[in-house]
Amino acid sequence: MTVRRTSHAVYEAQYHLVWAPKYRKWILRGEIRDSVRALYYQIAEDFDFDIIELEVSEDHVHVFLSFLP
Repeated sequence: MTVRRTSHAVYEAQYHLVWAPKYRKWILRGEIRDSVRALYYQIAEDFDFDIIELEVSEDHVHVFLSFLP
């Protein structure tokens, strides 16, 4: 864990987010699973998030990330 710095802040903020489809349906399989993983990394790149860990299960997604508070 490293302390990150900007011109106006010093921080070490990490967030654990869990996303589940409605009724926790088992839809995150095969090609959809790959698409979800790619989408999360694209969003992280667009908004300057650092994904520390990403786990896509069949019925939910765990994301552990860091971003500017």
